[in-house]
Amino acid sequence: METITTEATLTPKLLEELENIVKEGWYTDRSEAIRDAVRKLIMEKRLSKEERNIIKDVEWGLHG
Repeated sequence: METITTEATLTPKLLEELENIVKEGWYTDRSEAIRDAVRKLIMEKRLSKEERNIIKDVEWGLHG
């Protein structure tokens, strides 16, 4: 898989938390942790959009 390098600016606290997660062994490095976080954010936003569409469909079905 092709990867592209990008920059991210983090607060010192966020960087510390990220480093702790890596040190605890949850991820092999910061890049892996950040990729996973981005994937989860994308899935969360997609799910939220799907949920909103379902609610609209139900409301339309109930109220026309």
